[in-house]
Amino acid sequence: MLEGVVKKSNFYDVTVIILVSLAIIGFWRGAWNLMDRYIFPNEFLLSQILTIIGGIILLIIISKSKQ
Repeated sequence: MLEGVVKKSNFYDVTVIILVSLAIIGFWRGAWNLMDRYIFPNEFLLSQILTIIGGIILLIIISKSKQ
């Protein structure tokens, strides 16, 4: 299955996909580390709950603004 995908794509496309994937992973790793450090660093559970709630609220706001 993977051989068919690689054969249909050229080397440039595969390289770009890998580099973009690494960039996305690096971004989210940095974002998570910053949140762990600055959002209630001594209260792990509270930090996790607040960031989940904040993320859900942000997603609701974004989805409502597109309607």
